Amino acid sequence: MYKKIICPSTDLHYRLDGFENIYLINEGDRSLSLYALPKNQEIPTQISPQNICFYIIEGNLEISMDEKVFDIKAGEMLLVPKTSAYTIKVIENTKTLIIRM
Repeated sequence: MYKKIICPSTDLHYRLDGFENIYLINEGDRSLSLYALPKNQEIPTQISPQNICFYIIEGNLEISMDEKVFDIKAGEMLLVPKTSAYTIKVIENTKTLIIRM
């Protein structure tokens, strides 16, 4: 993926049978990835050993964490501290950049 222009609007596609992801960098406990999440998907509660940054390229996610619900939309980002439990609900088709560090 290096030395290439990446365009999430054309390089990343929504699928009916799940989600698509493209790892841009995947080095041990650090990664940079793009995800296309179809509407009405729910990702069960998980805990990450790394800090996570969700940047919404298009669409809308609802992320529940620490008894709070965050409604994040295109152009917004949410930081999830490591060891925090979080759940994701996809409100509308969403493309997101996820940074794990």
